[in-house]
Amino acid sequence: MMKTIRYIAGIFLIGLFLGIVYAIFNEAQAEEHPIFPDGVMNTQQVPIYCGDGPIVFAYASGIFKQKSIAWSEVKQSGDPNSETFAWVSFWYSPELKNGSVFLTIKQTGQTCLMGYGMDWIFDTELLLDIVNDSFVNENKQTEKVE
Repeated sequence: MMKTIRYIAGIFLIGLFLGIVYAIFNEAQAEEHPIFPDGVMNTQQVPIYCGDGPIVFAYASGIFKQKSIAWSEVKQSGDPNSETFAWVSFWYSPELKNGSVFLTIKQTGQTCLMGYGMDWIFDTELLLDIVNDSFVNENKQTEKVE
């Protein structure tokens, strides 16, 4: 009986130790993620226009002739280890030279227009670097699979 209790206590202590180590490394990763210092950004009351995601995207592609060219997950407080609660996407029309930034809320499916601009100017060197990096990363992933 005493042997069983020691065995259970040992498993518990090992689990506790691993949990503490995980928490320390998890917190260290979160601290490495860049954030704006306090006081740099302030909350503002601005009108935000939202609608059902599929309908908003249908108008963006149909009326504004935009296509989604970039998107990303949005995490709580910018913590890469937290759950995704929204997606941000950039849509652009080379024909009309207009672009939109949308935020889609995971829980509701609502998509909000966060910004719209015309006559966009792009840093083509940076865009080429991004494309080239994506090809390199894609080739590395393909090699790992094969």
